[in-house]
Amino acid sequence: HHGHVVLIGYGRVGRLIAADLKAVGQDFVLIEDQSDVAREAEQAGIELIRGNALDADTLAAANIGGASRLLIAIPEGFEAGAIAKRVRELNVGLRIIARAHSDAEVAHLRKIGVPEVVMGEREIATRMLALC
Repeated sequence: HHGHVVLIGYGRVGRLIAADLKAVGQDFVLIEDQSDVAREAEQAGIELIRGNALDADTLAAANIGGASRLLIAIPEGFEAGAIAKRVRELNVGLRIIARAHSDAEVAHLRKIGVPEVVMGEREIATRMLALC
């Protein structure tokens, strides 16, 4: 892989992202550490690295150094920050997009160098207001 997307997490948000990436033919690899969830991803035909995204071997297996984008779809914003910090050491220019559930998580992620943070609750509120 080179120029691919690395997706971390195959929960509710990660599944939607994976399905959309697959639908448009985007080359991507998923990192997932929960074995039952990983099995579901494999059954869906998704290229998978089983392991923790903080682990250097897991990141190497996903060729994080050659990736074009990292999508951190796990719901824990502070854990996402730890992953982003580790990844930055391996791929300084990588575009990282993460999710958060609170203003504190958003601020934390931005402070450590992740400017693109999506807060689900805010996005839902914005969309609902746009539909009014």
